[in-house]
Amino acid sequence: MERRLDELYYSIEELKRENEVRKAPDKLGWDDIAQEIVGAVTFALPFLFTAELWDIAKDISVERSFVIFLMTLGLAYLFIVKSRIGNLKKEELFHIPKRLLTVTGIAYLISALLIYIYGINSLADFTPGQYINATILVSTFAVIGAITVDMVK
Repeated sequence: MERRLDELYYSIEELKRENEVRKAPDKLGWDDIAQEIVGAVTFALPFLFTAELWDIAKDISVERSFVIFLMTLGLAYLFIVKSRIGNLKKEELFHIPKRLLTVTGIAYLISALLIYIYGINSLADFTPGQYINATILVSTFAVIGAITVDMVK
């Protein structure tokens, strides 16, 4: 009888440890990076192939493009820091959330690469400034995708 009670006690303790691990905040890791990449590619691709986006990239000014960039960063910041969707560990680098850095870095890199790989810059005949505008526009959606896929597990 005492042996059975000990077994039950150890089983309960193990269940408690597993529950604590499951409830622990998610620390930024390689699995999160992979999810951010998948989200950025998934959300960027549909917008990459629209001629309307190319026309907008050609027509908007650098100032307006910069404002879109800042709005995207602000939205990403609010989503990561203030939303309660995911159980994320608060990790910062120079007072900036690490997830914000990874999400935006991945989204902008993926967007620029996709525009280049698919030859959109040649098709649309972008100047370097228009290429940056197109990257910023596509990245707006890539950032949202990267955050969404990373936070909703």
